[in-house]
Amino acid sequence: MTQSILDLIPQRPPMVMIDELTCADERSAQGRFFIRESCVFCGNGYLQESGLVEFMAQTAAAFEGYRCIMRKEEVPTGYIGAVKNLTVNSLPTVNSEIQSEIFVDHELLGFTIVNGKVIQSNKMLAECELRIFTGNPSENK
Repeated sequence: MTQSILDLIPQRPPMVMIDELTCADERSAQGRFFIRESCVFCGNGYLQESGLVEFMAQTAAAFEGYRCIMRKEEVPTGYIGAVKNLTVNSLPTVNSEIQSEIFVDHELLGFTIVNGKVIQSNKMLAECELRIFTGNPSENK
């Protein structure tokens, strides 16, 4: 995909936790992120659990942003309403790359339930269900 990630998500540095949306179809997407030592979610040489969750959430945000751009709509702001069934198997080190996979399970009236995974070298690092509320920026004024 050739779209700049900053066109797809409302977050801005230093809170950007995705480098690229690598593919997307009707209900799922994948992303990648290179973990830099300067990342606000890093500690003791590792991306922390909160960073893994934020990476999955920003993959979902980039996916929604991509879909909005394709429909010629404004990219909405999203908020994590709940994280369910979070499993963290291991933490990735700084100066390494991770991939994300998200699948949209349900969408209704601005609420989206997404199942997300973080993978590195074919190993599942983390997975969870995210409940996300999205709204158009002009509606939030």
